[in-house]
Amino acid sequence: MEERYEETECMRYAGSMAQLADARLMALAEGNGRGDRVIAFRNGSGLAFTVSPDRGMDLVDCSFGGIPLVFRSQTGYSAGARHEASGKGWLRNWQGGLMTTAGLRNVGAANGEFGLHGRISNLAAEDVGIRRGWEGGRYRLEASGTLRECAMFGEHLELCRTISTGLGENVIRLHDRVTNRSCREDYLQILYHCNLGYPFASPELVFDVEAHEVIPRDAEAAAGLAGWDRLDEPRADYREQCFYHRLPAGPDGMAGIAVENPALGIRLRIEYSAGTLPNFVQWKNCLSGGYALGLEPTNASVLGRAADIGNGTARKIQPGESVEFDLVFRFEHRLPARL
Repeated sequence: MEERYEETECMRYAGSMAQLADARLMALAEGNGRGDRVIAFRNGSGLAFTVSPDRGMDLVDCSFGGIPLVFRSQTGYSAGARHEASGKGWLRNWQGGLMTTAGLRNVGAANGEFGLHGRISNLAAEDVGIRRGWEGGRYRLEASGTLRECAMFGEHLELCRTISTGLGENVIRLHDRVTNRSCREDYLQILYHCNLGYPFASPELVFDVEAHEVIPRDAEAAAGLAGWDRLDEPRADYREQCFYHRLPAGPDGMAGIAVENPALGIRLRIEYSAGTLPNFVQWKNCLSGGYALGLEPTNASVLGRAADIGNGTARKIQPGESVEFDLVFRFEHRLPARL
């Protein structure tokens, strides 16, 4: 349930609003991410998360009511300068976390000069800013930044990102605007790689979604189609499965899917702008040491740039054209099934 706070009451009781909710820019002091900026959010009612301006303005750590919700890879925080651009090198410094941006010119399989999932999540943001203040009777927390995927004599795609939440509001809102600053037409591919992990993601997890068609990516996924909405116990020999979903949009143009862990009493719903993100990929990885559930709105597939251009999936973006994307995470406490 969302909590409401009044400005006058907060001013009477609190010496500073940072006592109740805050967004704070910090720097990492050790490890492979040493020196990288991190923005730490806490909203005053149990939601805490981090934003990584030097890694694509991505959402990394996230907990709700003190319970970790996301998958974090073995690399930990890792600087974008460590990115190995070719082949599957992306995996060597993928941080995991609540949301990793894939794109902006390749999503999925490596294609020639385009490595797995593209470059954007390894780029650093410019014009990074934090805003805190009362707005419309609510105390708002917001971070923004601009990323540019560009090359001399090549592409120039600009991504302007805003991430916001509020005091007592258990919601994270992400708004992106991608503009083609080049004088040439290009293809824009983007995927929001949302990664849930233990203890939230476990065999206890229950999916809540409207009836829709589910299409397996390959033979491995086809063999597990009947159990697409159930997570298995972790196994050392588990092979990842991917499923394509086409989720119906509501009157507001947003589509969504919810997952709940009844034992923990936590529910998460992910919503996205279906008009610009018509596809949805589910990544199921019940691998020991890599146990993760990926819920991934996208305008592409995961077959890679060349395949998507060839089959007509890839979206063209004209010089000067802008495309906007919205992603919303809604967190909710439920009564645990076991007390």
